[in-house]
Amino acid sequence: MYDNLDFYSRVYQELLAIPVCKGIKTESEKFPGGLITSTVETWIPENGRAIQAATSHNLGQNFAKMFEIEFEDEKKNKQMVWQTSWGLTTRSIGIMTMYHGDNNGLVLPPRVASVQIVIIPIPFKGKE
Repeated sequence: MYDNLDFYSRVYQELLAIPVCKGIKTESEKFPGGLITSTVETWIPENGRAIQAATSHNLGQNFAKMFEIEFEDEKKNKQMVWQTSWGLTTRSIGIMTMYHGDNNGLVLPPRVASVQIVIIPIPFKGKE
């Protein structure tokens, strides 16, 4: 189950150039109805606040029992499925923007934008 944390961590650190902390959510923080929720989290340098970057949930058989999701095993016996849920979403784009940007602009990591440009506004004479 924890291979996903390595995957999430690699995406954030190697692609988006954002450090993360891997961990397991407490009983009160985990996904309701799930067995275990694992997470990678980071922080936003501008304000120092932590942010949940990506999660994964081991749902066990709880939802399979609730929704009667079954499969037939090799002995032709019906079994309830074991489920997981992974979530690496567009939230990563927002986190990348908050992490690498400020009021002066945004500098994207080289693996996201291999060509860097600088836009310098040149106002017209007499105009604000």
